[in-house]
Amino acid sequence: MSSITFAGHDLTGVASAELVEPVAHAVSPVTARVPGRPGLALLGGDVEPLELAVRLFLDDADATTVAKRSDARARIRSWLLAPAGGELVVPGEPTLRWRDVVCTGVSDWSSLFADGSAVVTFLCMDPIAYGASGSSDGLSFAVGGTWPTWPTLALVAEAGTVVSVACGNSAFTLERTFAAGDVVMVDCAAQAVTVGGEDATADVTLGSDFFAIGPGDVAPSFSGCSSHVVRWVERWA
Repeated sequence: MSSITFAGHDLTGVASAELVEPVAHAVSPVTARVPGRPGLALLGGDVEPLELAVRLFLDDADATTVAKRSDARARIRSWLLAPAGGELVVPGEPTLRWRDVVCTGVSDWSSLFADGSAVVTFLCMDPIAYGASGSSDGLSFAVGGTWPTWPTLALVAEAGTVVSVACGNSAFTLERTFAAGDVVMVDCAAQAVTVGGEDATADVTLGSDFFAIGPGDVAPSFSGCSSHVVRWVERWA
């Protein structure tokens, strides 16, 4: 049985763990009243923070001394107490990571001298897990996962005044004087752009969109660029 890693602490060798997996994500609906119709109109929904419960088992609890069991429990308490939050990896999902996680609940140890198990509850403020990283310098590529992800783009500009990228129904355009070879970095999650390492977000044209990609096949188009690299991290609901 594997264990968990939380806020930089790997519990392997101290406690094994099993995940009590939730069936699905909960959605908080966004609604509005519409005159002339009953009930509410659904405008959309927000994905709520995800609660994950993990059962911990002290390793070799019945074969160790009282002092060693006490030390193990003290270390676990210390490692779980992370008010600033941290990254969580759970058993059965070794390639996925949840970010901005805090421990919000703990049960009593069921036994101090036998299996020494307890249930720990984590709240993932970002409810969509992060998976494998990917990159492509092609004009089409596949993005894994089950949820859209925000890419970063590294573009090498041609001499001119416009660099633009379009993907699906979204596009953004950067207007300024470019020298051939200028490196343009676009962070869609942060909605930030730099040219040659200097902030150029003010040069993004009105109406531009910082877009998400995937999951599935993606085919962005580029203008004013001699080369490009798109990077992303898969997201899993």
